[in-house]
Amino acid sequence: MTEMQYSRVAAGDGETLWFAGAHQTVKHPGAWSDGKFSLVEVVIPRGRATPLHRDPSDETFYVLDGELLFHVDGAEQRVAEGDTVSVRRGVAHAFVVTSDFAKFLVLNTPGTHDSYFRDGGEPATELDFAAAPPPNYERMEASNRKHGIEVLGPPPFTHHELSA
Repeated sequence: MTEMQYSRVAAGDGETLWFAGAHQTVKHPGAWSDGKFSLVEVVIPRGRATPLHRDPSDETFYVLDGELLFHVDGAEQRVAEGDTVSVRRGVAHAFVVTSDFAKFLVLNTPGTHDSYFRDGGEPATELDFAAAPPPNYERMEASNRKHGIEVLGPPPFTHHELSA
């Protein structure tokens, strides 16, 4: 069997998942690169936030549309379309969507995030936030443990920061 030397995922294609109210599209699973990286497209509505947490991988976020407020190692920074944020493994961080919607890519090295989202989420058949399943916290916590995600606390954002 010949190993695939390249991979192409057309616009609108990829495995789609719901994870914590976010719509995830796996563009390149970690398995393709032998676990070296994964690439996931994420769409999230206003106000959705991650808890303060640490990952066992490096993460790079490239914002395609919308605005997010990042909290990284105690400092906050607003990011918008065209901005990139990279967070080293083990650094405490969180983010919240401050625009109506945000769409961004997450490059994860090593490539474990697609498995993390798959283990903690559910398959998505369409991009309809009104019909999205509620987060399954028990499954998400099991995925956190399995993939070494350390939740440090709730999202570190105030109501004022969300409306600014």
